Amino acid sequence: MKREIAKSYDSNPKGWTVLVGKDSRRFSQILVSNPSQAWILKEEWINPYKSIGIGAQLVGGIESLNSKLPQEFGLRPLAPQQIRELSDLARREENARELLLEIMRSQPVASRDIRSPLVLQGPIMTTSNPLSLISKRHEELERHLSEELERLLLRKHPQAITTYR
Repeated sequence: MKREIAKSYDSNPKGWTVLVGKDSRRFSQILVSNPSQAWILKEEWINPYKSIGIGAQLVGGIESLNSKLPQEFGLRPLAPQQIRELSDLARREENARELLLEIMRSQPVASRDIRSPLVLQGPIMTTSNPLSLISKRHEELERHLSEELERLLLRKHPQAITTYR
C-alpha cells in the first residue's frame, strides 16, 4: 500500500496531507490523502527498524479533510543557497524557523524530480485519531483494521502482543 501511495504522490504531488496518531490500542495510525483519495494505515513497530502493518483505501468522506488543514504535505528539495543558510544557522546555533517556513511555502515535487542532496519532508501533523477528522462511519473500518493487525501480529510476531499488552 505504501508503494501505491508513493506512486500516486509522484504522479501529482499537489494537495497531499499526512496525519498521524495512535488508536485506542496504541497502534500507530496514519491517514494519507490527496484531493481525490485517502488511505488509512495501521502499524506496530517490532523494533526501531521494522514495522508490520495493514491498511485500506477509504471511499468517500475525504472532501472536508483537505479544507481543514493549513499546509500541504510534500517533498521540498533545498537549493544550494538554502543548504548553506541552514548550515550557517546551525553552526551559529540560531533558530532556523524562518528559513524552514520559506522552504515550506515552495511547491512540493515528485521524488523523481529531486536533485538536491537535502530535502524537507512534511508537514506530518499529529492528532489523537486521524479518522475522527473524516466521519463517524469510518469507526467500523478502524476497529476492523485494529483487529486484523492484532491477528497479524499474533501470527508473525507474538512477542509484540504478549509482552506489551
